[in-house]
Amino acid sequence: MVLDTGFVAAVLEGIEATLGELIERVETSELQSSLDVLQSRVTALRLSIEPPAQEPEAVEDPEEPVAVEAT
Repeated sequence: MVLDTGFVAAVLEGIEATLGELIERVETSELQSSLDVLQSRVTALRLSIEPPAQEPEAVEDPEEPVAVEAT
C-alpha cells in the first residue's frame, strides 16, 4: 500500500510537535539534547517529502509555444 505524501508529512509534523512538547517537559539536559536531534531529523525528513505549497499568485500563465524550424 502506498501512502499519500501529504498524509505522511502531516503525521511527521505531529511527531515533531509531540517531540517539542517532550523537550519542554523533560528535566534531563542530555535527554533534551537527544530529543532535539530526533526532532531535527524528523523535520528534515518531513521537508524532504512534503509536497511544495503553491500560492495562487505564484502560478504564472504558461507561455505560448514557440515555433522551431527543423534544420
